[in-house]
Amino acid sequence: MDVTRPGKGRLRVAVTGASGEYGKLLLPRLERDPDVESILVLDVVRPEGDKVEFHRVDLTRHDAESELTDALSERPVDALYHLAFLFGPIRNGSLAHELEVIGTMNVLTAAGRAHLPRLIVPSLTAVYGAKSNNPALLREESPLQGCPHSRFITDKVEVEGQVRAFRERHPEMQVLVLRFAPVLGPTIENPVTRLLTRTSVVPTLLGFDPLWQGLHEEDAGRALHVSLRARASGEFNIVGRGVLPLSGLIRQAGARPLPLPGPLFRGALHALDVVGADTLPVALLDYIHYSWVADGERAETALGFIPFHHVRDAAAALRRS
Repeated sequence: MDVTRPGKGRLRVAVTGASGEYGKLLLPRLERDPDVESILVLDVVRPEGDKVEFHRVDLTRHDAESELTDALSERPVDALYHLAFLFGPIRNGSLAHELEVIGTMNVLTAAGRAHLPRLIVPSLTAVYGAKSNNPALLREESPLQGCPHSRFITDKVEVEGQVRAFRERHPEMQVLVLRFAPVLGPTIENPVTRLLTRTSVVPTLLGFDPLWQGLHEEDAGRALHVSLRARASGEFNIVGRGVLPLSGLIRQAGARPLPLPGPLFRGALHALDVVGADTLPVALLDYIHYSWVADGERAETALGFIPFHHVRDAAAALRRS
């Protein structure tokens, strides 16, 4: 199914979470896209943009589902980007769960009722989990083992389950899930960018140097944009070129790794948290232990997404920022 309806040369695109980091990467591209006629923003904050049509919607409210349904049904919408996910420091886990899991439930119900032709949802390669028995390359059919001690990752795994069930109920709709490797760049704040930029010395685990991937923010924006027209459905790993050991990633970002034994490592992270550095949460310790390297071949063949930037360039962008 082509996203463009017969006899119509202009696209109307809806976006939740337009004020978030993925939204800020996508909206300028939609503004510049000559085929995009209007951008229906469903958010609590109105972004700048000549094509923006703003409807204030708080996904955590009890009436969010009906407000979304009304907004999406008022005029035909060709595609909905559901980007309302948190990547900055999360101080209120219950609110984050309400936004991501309950908010996604509201979005999916409204999308089904409005009979949208296309839905695009971001996720993370981190949902595969970092395990000692991971294969060399994690493909889209690999199990989502997640990180049981991290609410941040567990909510993403739960959202993927919701989206998968929705796609099975709506085979007529193209539903794309983009599993992003850690997104790196001067405008991005997530657990990885905080780990790499908040201090000049980054604690690591003595005896462990897992392989990491990274995705430049420009490539992340391109991947979101190409999904608007791709004749595809399902899950896709969105990764940058190449891999680096964690120590190499830290050096490319302009910091220095400091290998510490386990108890000292945990103590160092706790001390950094106390002084407000907001580096990697201890709950994400698995990702310092073991590799989780995702295969990006399906995104290349089915979406036509080929990353421009190597992971070392993505990490170096943090240094320049």
